[in-house]
Amino acid sequence: MICKECGAYNPDHATFCKVCAASLKPEAAPKAVEEEQQPTKRFSRPSWIVPEQPEPAEEHTEQTKPLAEEPVEKASPAEKPVAEKVAEPAAPEEASEPEEEAPIPMWTPTRTRRKPQPVEPEEDNDEEEDEDDDSSEDDEEESDGIYNDEEALEDADDSFEYEPTPPKRKQQKKKNNTMFTVLLIAIIVVIVGILVLVGYMLLKKQLNCGSNPDRTPVDAQQTGTQTEDVTNPNEPAATEAPALDSRTAQLQEVIEEGDKDMIAITVVVPSNSTVTIDFPNQDDYSFTNSEAKDATRKVKIPAEVFYPGRPLAETESTIVFEPDITITQADGSSYKVNCPSFTRSFPKVSMTVTDPVTEGDEPFMAPQNNVVSMSGIVEAGAEVTIDGKVVSLYQNDDQNVLFMYDYKFADDATEDTVVTVSVTAAKKNCISVTKDVKLHAYKFIPDPMVLEVKSEGAALHADKTGKLNVIGTTLPGATLTATSDNTTNVLCGSVTVDPEGNFSLPITMEESFYGMSVITLNAEKEGAENGSVKFTVTRGFADKAAFVKFYSGKHNYLEIPSKIKIDELLANKEQYASNEYGFRITATVVEVITVDGDTIVKMSMNKTNETVYVHNLSDRWTPGENVGAKYNVYGNFVGTYSDTGCCEFYGWFAKKP
Repeated sequence: MICKECGAYNPDHATFCKVCAASLKPEAAPKAVEEEQQPTKRFSRPSWIVPEQPEPAEEHTEQTKPLAEEPVEKASPAEKPVAEKVAEPAAPEEASEPEEEAPIPMWTPTRTRRKPQPVEPEEDNDEEEDEDDDSSEDDEEESDGIYNDEEALEDADDSFEYEPTPPKRKQQKKKNNTMFTVLLIAIIVVIVGILVLVGYMLLKKQLNCGSNPDRTPVDAQQTGTQTEDVTNPNEPAATEAPALDSRTAQLQEVIEEGDKDMIAITVVVPSNSTVTIDFPNQDDYSFTNSEAKDATRKVKIPAEVFYPGRPLAETESTIVFEPDITITQADGSSYKVNCPSFTRSFPKVSMTVTDPVTEGDEPFMAPQNNVVSMSGIVEAGAEVTIDGKVVSLYQNDDQNVLFMYDYKFADDATEDTVVTVSVTAAKKNCISVTKDVKLHAYKFIPDPMVLEVKSEGAALHADKTGKLNVIGTTLPGATLTATSDNTTNVLCGSVTVDPEGNFSLPITMEESFYGMSVITLNAEKEGAENGSVKFTVTRGFADKAAFVKFYSGKHNYLEIPSKIKIDELLANKEQYASNEYGFRITATVVEVITVDGDTIVKMSMNKTNETVYVHNLSDRWTPGENVGAKYNVYGNFVGTYSDTGCCEFYGWFAKKP
């Protein structure tokens, strides 16, 4: 139910508004006139003032439960008001005369700042929840005003007045919370600032110690001595360094601007005494204290004055240096000052040999005049020696330092002479580098010969007239000669070579010759290796069809072994090794052999397992791809195979179905 006066939400069964106490029912309109009432205190709580009833039905002394805006922890109970007459607070001057006193039921809201939520009556035991969390502290100090809107207000006069009290306590609490938050933030900021400041001071101190070690290590006022910095006299002395005496020096390693390697030595010089620091590579440092008290002397020295000042070996890559410091007193006596040592590592000289370039361990071959030009790049300031001789250096346009040297073999050097020439680069205070170059004296090495006959792995056949032209390639300018193993029946002509290296060889066979011949072809050229190649030429049938036709027309060819045995062939080689007889063999391919450009097929006869060799005359047949296959071989008998003594034929292959 919504109040028509203030718009607050109330339970449907409520009679009066929980916030403004207006009547929620039409018949319960107020009959009396509101009277203004001033608060009794400056910050008094709002109260309900009910005028005296003409005839109260009964007096309510029973306690009622307080109404709350939100479910909060109950405050400790205070004294409960009773239904008796109390003095009415003084009204303002404008108010009318006070009426007769009557019992005043009290209702104290827990908060007035936010819009309250409606509360269910006691008998329903319903409580409305509120989103605000401020409840417990205020309830402890507020009195438990008891008011029952169904009992007390029904008997009271409908005339009433609601006077809200300013919630100053709430505002004061919020203000206090705000001040506490601001104070807490301020404390945190201060603590963080202190920590940052302390960290900055520690970091600054560490940086000063690491990057500025050239400060004077002794405070003159603390030691009572005079302190002087040779390189920077105006620099303040360090106050936390340990005290020194005249027998102990302090050494600091510093890097000056420009990456110059420096050390700083601090020594105490007694009165009327002289300190001397030994510099191996230049004049010593000396200082005489003529004052009446000790003087602290700090000297910054380039570290290189202690270096050896010479090229270093591989074993001297790291060296420890101990400065030699002497104090000479007025009476002429002297003693050594104990000084810490320092260590330095030294680099290698950079050098590259650019010529000659060798691959692996193979020596470089000298030209025909036996003079080898050597060159390379080296870093500035280095000295290069080759074969024990210092070579000249020059700078090119790319600002690289180069060296060049011509090495000459001795006059008695032979083709087998191999020497090792050492190229060494040396520089002061750097590790020397040596590179060995192997050189081979001049030796004539001919070019490889090129010689190839275009036979494509098959025997070359002469035509019907017995003529054959063999072609191939060789080196341009080469000289070729050809010979036959049958000089009686086979004649080899002159070989011609064109400028591109293509050659042509004519061969003529006598009409009476029928069979095979091995031709040897030799090639020669100045400055190149000699070359030689062998190939086979034949005179016979052009192909298998011509072979079959020829022997079928005159007399049938002989089947092996049905019509003639292998033993009979071997016993009568001269008789059967002619074109008078043709043969057919059924055998299986066992192996393919290439000799002098000729393809020879090793075969096993199917019926007797005897081995025979056949020179291939089939142009369109590849024996290597047919190992294990059975074939019918048509050809002529030429004798015995040289390595095994088995029968040898030349002929054509026909796949056996």
